[in-house]
Formats: sequence, C-alpha cells, structure tokens
Amino acid sequence: MIDKVIISIASKLDEYIKNKLSLNEQSVIVSSLVDLKGNLNQDIENKITIFLLNIEEEKLSKNANMTSNAGSNPAIKINIHLMFSAHFPNFNYLEALKYTSLVIEFFQAHSTFSSSNTPGLPLNVSKIHAEMLNISIEEIGKLWGNIGANYVPSVAYKLKHIYFKDEGFSSDSALITG
Repeated sequence: MIDKVIISIASKLDEYIKNKLSLNEQSVIVSSLVDLKGNLNQDIENKITIFLLNIEEEKLSKNANMTSNAGSNPAIKINIHLMFSAHFPNFNYLEALKYTSLVIEFFQAHSTFSSSNTPGLPLNVSKIHAEMLNISIEEIGKLWGNIGANYVPSVAYKLKHIYFKDEGFSSDSALITG
C-alpha cells in the first residue's frame, strides 16, 4: 500500500512540474539515492527523487475507533516521512533550488490527497494529509551521512493517516482514512 501512495503522489508531482516548466521528460522518480555499495544512482540526475525516510505509527488515533474482529489484529494508522531531493550535478545548484521550490509550491496547492483527486490511489482512499516535516540541521547532517550521499537541496513531508486493517491476505488490504 505504501508503494501505491508514494507512486501516486510522485505521478501527480511530476505532472505539476512538467506543466510549470513545459517539460516532456520525467522530472520526478521514486528511488533510493545510492545502491547498497554506496554508488550514486545515475537515474536521479536532473530530477526530484522521492525516497522513504521513516514510517511511524499514528499514536493520537491509536485507540480511537479502532476495533478488530476476533482472530484479527487491530487496525493501525501510520504516517510516512518522505524526502524530495533535487540532484542537479555540474554546478546546476540554482536549478536544484528551483525544483525544490516547485515541490513546496505543489504541496501548498495540494495538501490533501484522495482517490478522487489523485489518480492511482486505491478507490477506498478517504484522505491523506501532507505537511512539511521540519528536520534540524544536526539531524539533516546525520541523515545524509547515513544515506551515504552528499547533501543536495531537499524538503521532507509527512503523509498522515494511512490506515491498515487486517482483512486477510489480499494485496489491497490497506485503507486510507482522514
């Protein structure tokens, strides 16, 4: 389910950037920045790359309206933290800043996602809320060090209220609610 959420939002962001900059080629990808050996992924150049930073349980709603059937696990809500990084090599720093600004503009215009306004999200999606995630300078330094890449202009967002419910072995057993 997490993959479908990220891919759907990436597609919508890609369309937004293409329209703003009159581009034909893909401008947003979902990918890691480096491989397991620490080599930089060449597919990320001149694009916004989206990658997962963290998954957290939504604690505020843990006990609210969470019921389960006998023999199944109780439903949980999660939040996912995503990084949107702009890798533009060869001293093209201003272009990286432009693309990062477009990501911020996109989320200012689109802070709520549902199956009705975001193609690719499952039809049972109610709402996903997006908010900017503040990361301190110290944390960002550690993060990029752990990734094994040099810092590039980037911004992180939290996508809130992804609802998972145990409904057997179906691949589409997750729901998203607001």
